[in-house]
Amino acid sequence: MRLILRIAILQLINPIGFCLYGPPAVSNSVSGLDAGFFYGEIDVERRAIFFIDGFNLYHSLDNNPSFRKYKWLNLWNFCEHLLFPNDKLADVFYFTAYTYWNPDRQVRHHMYVTINEAQGCKVVYGRFQERPRVSRVMCGCPCHPGSGQKYCGKKYLAHEEKMTDVNIAVNILKACVQGACDAVYLLSGDNDLVPALETVRSLSPDIRIRVVLPINAKAKNLMGVCKDNKFKYMRIKEEHLARSQFPDPVVLGDKVYSKPVTWS
Repeated sequence: MRLILRIAILQLINPIGFCLYGPPAVSNSVSGLDAGFFYGEIDVERRAIFFIDGFNLYHSLDNNPSFRKYKWLNLWNFCEHLLFPNDKLADVFYFTAYTYWNPDRQVRHHMYVTINEAQGCKVVYGRFQERPRVSRVMCGCPCHPGSGQKYCGKKYLAHEEKMTDVNIAVNILKACVQGACDAVYLLSGDNDLVPALETVRSLSPDIRIRVVLPINAKAKNLMGVCKDNKFKYMRIKEEHLARSQFPDPVVLGDKVYSKPVTWS
């Protein structure tokens, strides 16, 4: 309706030649209309889907004590505040994994996932995998005296998040191939996702690509790809986080969810 009304107004203003390059292109895509109209880009509403790297987002907040108070984040509301003009939020995909070795953290995480699912977010789970490691921390009393080493050398098990990058890439490509969106928003600072964005541009050039960088994310390769391909990108600001907090507590039916004390 908005597009038809815009065309009618332009015809009234200039009934003979409102189109610079000939008749308007017959296309639902914004790019198909850009070249046809003298007055520039048509005000077409685009369906936008957000793909959130939960691991990146969480640690960008947790690693800075002044930002931990913002972990009580309403993801749907947060994404709406980051949309470009004419983009309308259609879906939010949140990619995460539970820390099974830390029961208290898992309880907090499960609560957070539950209240965001109630807002309409779709959660895609990865998993953690144990990896043996050797401590390289410098110390004055190494575990193997006389070996000449100056680092600890203690063996321990580390936990690595697995499948998240693949899950994000697969779901981005699936949404584009199925025509579920007109704009893709990737919230991550992970350079490993560069091939997914390049593939989207190759397969679906009409889809707008936006990259949202977590606070303090370096992601030089990711920003370089954005510049080379003319993808729009932005960095999260504190005001975006402050405006998108859940109330405390959150009431869902007969259940009450309170913000964890450690998230303050």
